[in-house]
Order: sequence, then C-alpha cells, then structure tokens
Amino acid sequence: MGLAADRLTRRALEEELSARLVAAAQAAAEALPADRLARLAPGDEESRTYAHVRSRLAPVALATGTRLFVVRPDRTALADSEGRVRIGEPIPALERDRMEIAIASTGRATASQVMFEGSDGQLYKTGYAPVLGEDGRAVAVVGADGTAVAFAPLRRMRRVLATVAVAGAVLGALAAAVASLSVTRPLTRLTEAARRIGRGDLRTPLWQRRRKDEIGTLRDTLEEMRRALQARDEERETLLAGIAHEVRNPLGALDLFAGLLAEEVEGRPEASHVVRIRAELAALSKVVEEFLDYARARPPVREDVDLATLADEVADLAAPLAAGRRVSLGIEASGTVRADREQLRRAVVNLVRNAVEAAPAASEVEIRASAGHGEAVIEVSDRGPGLAPEARAGLFRPFFTTKERGTGLGLALAKQVADAHGGRLTLEDRDGGGTVARLAVPVVPGAGST
Repeated sequence: MGLAADRLTRRALEEELSARLVAAAQAAAEALPADRLARLAPGDEESRTYAHVRSRLAPVALATGTRLFVVRPDRTALADSEGRVRIGEPIPALERDRMEIAIASTGRATASQVMFEGSDGQLYKTGYAPVLGEDGRAVAVVGADGTAVAFAPLRRMRRVLATVAVAGAVLGALAAAVASLSVTRPLTRLTEAARRIGRGDLRTPLWQRRRKDEIGTLRDTLEEMRRALQARDEERETLLAGIAHEVRNPLGALDLFAGLLAEEVEGRPEASHVVRIRAELAALSKVVEEFLDYARARPPVREDVDLATLADEVADLAAPLAAGRRVSLGIEASGTVRADREQLRRAVVNLVRNAVEAAPAASEVEIRASAGHGEAVIEVSDRGPGLAPEARAGLFRPFFTTKERGTGLGLALAKQVADAHGGRLTLEDRDGGGTVARLAVPVVPGAGST
C-alpha cells in the first residue's frame, strides 16, 4: 500500500508539474517575437534583439518560478532567462528530450517524459512550446525547466516508507523466528518422546503441560498413549510371570522326578527314554525363559562393559551347544561400551546360538567386537546356508522362525535390546556363504575405546 501510494502521488505530481511547465513555456512563446528570433546568429549576444528576447523571458520565468530557454529545432541555443548559453551553442542535456523537441517543432506543446536531477538535488521536468512564425511554422522552441515543491516531502516520505518496510521485514522475521521456535521446539520434543516410546521406554513420562493449544493436546494424547501402553505391558508382564510361575513349578518337579527315574533305570533300555524326557523338559524351560525375557523389557541400566570380557562370557555360555554340533568359536574383541551388561550379553548369546545352529559341522563361528567412530559393533559370522529371501521380511518379528523347534524370539529379543540402546541390528550375507549378524550400539559419554 505504501508503494502504491508513493507511485500514485508521484504520478499526480508529475502530471500537475507537466501542465504547469507547458503553460509557462506557452506564455513565454507567445511573448517572443518570432521574426527577431529567426534573425539571431552566433555573436549577437550584445545586440538589442538578444536583449529584447531576454527581457521578454525574465518576467515570465520569475512569475512561474521556472528557468526558460529558447532553442532552434536542431537543439542549438538561442537565449535563456539566466544568460547561461551562447547563441548557436549545442546543449547536450537536451539529447534526452529529442522526441519532445521534435514534437514541439511541429507546432504542438508537450512535456518531457524523463525527470532529471538538478545541481541542487531536486527533481526537474521540462515543458516545451513552439514559437510560430507568420506562416504557422515553428521557428524556435521554448523550454521551461521547473520542479514541484511537494517532491521534497515525497522523497522524505519515500525514505520513511523504506525505513518502515525494512523495520517491518526485520520485525516480521523475528516474529516468524520466535513463532517457529515456539512450534518446532515442542514438536521436536514430541518426536523424541515418540521415538523413545517406539524403542520401548514406557517408564519415562513426558514433560509437564504448559500450553493450551493443539500442541498441548497432542502432548496429552501422547502421554495417555504412553500410560496405556505401560499399563498394558505391566499387565502382560504380570500375566506372563504368573503363567511362568505356574509352568516352572511343574517343570521343576518333572525334572526332579525325571532325574530320580534316570538313576533307577540306569543301565536299562528305558534309560534312553528318560534322557529324551529330560531334554524336552530343558527345551521347554528355555522357551519359558525366552518368553519372560521378551516380556520383561526394561530401560537399559548403562555401565562400562568390556567387549573382550563380554565375548568370553558369551562363548562360555554357547560352548556346550557348539561342542554338541562340533562347531568351534573364534573370538576377536577389544574396546569398551557403556551399555546394559545383562541385556547386551543376552542379545549376543541369542545371535551366537542362531549362528551355531546354522553352521555346518567342523566350521567356525566368529565373534568380533570393537569400539570406535562413535559406536561399538559386535559381529557374529557363520558359514551356514545363509538367509532365504522369503525369510528376510519377518526376521525380527516375534514368533517368526524358520526352525522346526524355534520360538522365534531370539532375534526379536536382540532387536529389542538394540533399539533400547539406540542402536541397530542387521543380518547380511557373508562373502563365500553364510550370514553376518551385526549389532551396533552408540558409544555414549563415559565409555572409552581401544
């Protein structure tokens, strides 16, 4: 609106100034003797004719507040009200008004289209009018230079508008930045809270509500969801713990009596059946433990964990299974990570067990662990048949398994541990055949590496 007002005001002032300057030029043209102008030649500045022409221009210039000058149609000077030019002298400044002087030379008054800045810093325009001879042809052209007093306030107003526009833009940018921060910060906190909930951390509540807008409502909705999920998980844990308790007691009794029975039938043909019974009881106990481990997910309690020690512990736990399948375990580990020792060990044990079960006899399962570049990486490699394409989509889904007697919770539990630590678990094909399970955990402050 300010720009439109400025342009409309300037246009109105220019039109008013053009009309006034054309009227001044016409008044001066009517006061000049055309026959005497036509006789002026270079060097006549001291003649009576020249003095007479100037005496006619001066009163009109004074009355109209303009500077008057007279030129031939070829834009060479004849006279002016201030005595600045000499007869026959070309006026370079008039090159900008060639078209207007040509129009005036045809007998029609007009004003210049271009405004120019004078030596006083003011904006000027020029009005042109023809001096007609007896035959009706223009023998000369009178120009009237002038300015409007209102141009100075207009310029000041333009500077004020520019200042206001810049200040408004700066204030608008600051207001936008403040508004953006007031929206993006809580949205960032909401995003972080949603990711935390997605990783399984249901015990950390959201911040106290201070806003009563849509973001505050979204925060309340997310907090209600967290509480509902936490209540559901606690109910599930309680239910599973109760089921496990009810199942574990009979399993313990069965294992006890199976042991007694094994002693009684030792050396008899029925002994092999007892061994089979005890093996099935051990498998059933393992299933119950895996269910409990998956259901009792809790936020990690971080401490410094030496990766070499962790790898040795995992190898000791997997040694009986590896020996039974005639698979060797290779260890190469160094470094330290800050993580939940028990959760990390349980996840790696599941990865090693899967690798041992997939590895062919007389092969080696390799356990490598190192810390550096902001994360600790634990790799478990085998020389098994690798992953079938149709199995990749459901690898980390609970209860999904390709084994005849698997529970489908080993990889799901390992993935749960990786997510709880803000890390990742991937399974990739190994060069030359086999699979590489890679568990990466970020190195958080407080842990070092070697």
